[in-house]
Amino acid sequence: MVSPRSSSPDVPAIAREFDIYRIEREVNAALQAAADGKLVPRPVSLVSMPLPCSLLTEKASQYALDVVDPSVFTHSLRSYYFGTAIAIENFPDLKWDPETFYLASILHDIGCTHAAIRETRVSFEFYGGMLAHNFLITKGATKVVADTVMEAICRHKDLQSSSSGHSPEGQMLMFGAQLDVLGNYSGLINRHTIDDVVTKYPRDNFHNVFADLLLDEVNVKHYCTGVRAVETGLIDQIRNNPIFGDKHTS
Repeated sequence: MVSPRSSSPDVPAIAREFDIYRIEREVNAALQAAADGKLVPRPVSLVSMPLPCSLLTEKASQYALDVVDPSVFTHSLRSYYFGTAIAIENFPDLKWDPETFYLASILHDIGCTHAAIRETRVSFEFYGGMLAHNFLITKGATKVVADTVMEAICRHKDLQSSSSGHSPEGQMLMFGAQLDVLGNYSGLINRHTIDDVVTKYPRDNFHNVFADLLLDEVNVKHYCTGVRAVETGLIDQIRNNPIFGDKHTS
């Protein structure tokens, strides 16, 4: 667990003034409560989490659909629902924009395709953030939205124990994407909510498709961040995500 840092004399005054570590403190407290058996998240219905609908979200959805594997596209949708459910149930004071979070969710793996992997030596999350930023600016998004989406995508693989300074949308993308890929943050969401999301958007062998994509990136880019996933056994964790059990489809 990350200990609170805003009270430390080493933290810059602006950090103390704006309390930029509040999100991390609240998340860590919730994770500790879950580990201690003191947190029992309630179900969150899908109807209470409608997908944002605008010309920009439609264009972003089509862009993602055109480039990523179909199972990765539904992973992106599950990431949105999981991240939203966790925020609604555990962090009611979190101020976030649904459209911005949807854009980050639906675009967060556009750098993780066999074609994109071969377009650059940059790790897929950073390249995907760059692609998403360029796409959003050309489609009329504000710079603030494009910047927020890019930052969230670039950092969505951060581990809670070793990172800080995330935007609300960035933290929510960590929730949703890492739950769906690794099983992280499962203590912050009700089992019925997970089941409802997976029923609406089945996994369809996602665990193997995504693991194979990461291995492909490591084989092509010997200096990417995915190397650590191989070294630390995360590939096996992805293939055997225990949260979903028989909901894997192979």
